Amino acid sequence: MASPAPEFELYRLRPAAPGDVDDITAIEEASFPVPWKRQFFEGELHEAHPPRYHRVLERQLPGLPRIAAYLFAVMLFDEFHVNKIATHPVVRKEGHGRRMMRDAIDAARERRSASIVLEVRLTNEEAIRFYRGFGFIEVGRRKHYYKDGEDARVMMLPLSDDPFGA
Repeated sequence: MASPAPEFELYRLRPAAPGDVDDITAIEEASFPVPWKRQFFEGELHEAHPPRYHRVLERQLPGLPRIAAYLFAVMLFDEFHVNKIATHPVVRKEGHGRRMMRDAIDAARERRSASIVLEVRLTNEEAIRFYRGFGFIEVGRRKHYYKDGEDARVMMLPLSDDPFGA
């Protein structure tokens, strides 16, 4: 594996905080055709149950962007569900999304999750390749999942011998 770019080491992974909402919302609006509202992120950062997992990748030295990426997930029973992951457009393709996802996978394993589940637009081939690179497989579809009517692929990364809990 190639060593990360020097810029990569300037970022630290930490829990998201209410003061990050402006940066998170800006990344969200630049990343998705139908972005989630600021209120979603504000609510997530104040919600305690069920257990939430919210992380940002923050630049440690002055410079833009201050927040390079974010990931929001929730633990539901034995499933770790990724709600949102995005990287700032200025620093895409630098490994920040992979760093966020590896950390989420580690967190799911620490919580003894059976699987990680997420939805992705059928037309988002780049994201689908990204998730497959971690071993995610398609396990279903959600019809008209997105507000604009597009379907979603349901993708899962099994973390146990019985990820479906059968």
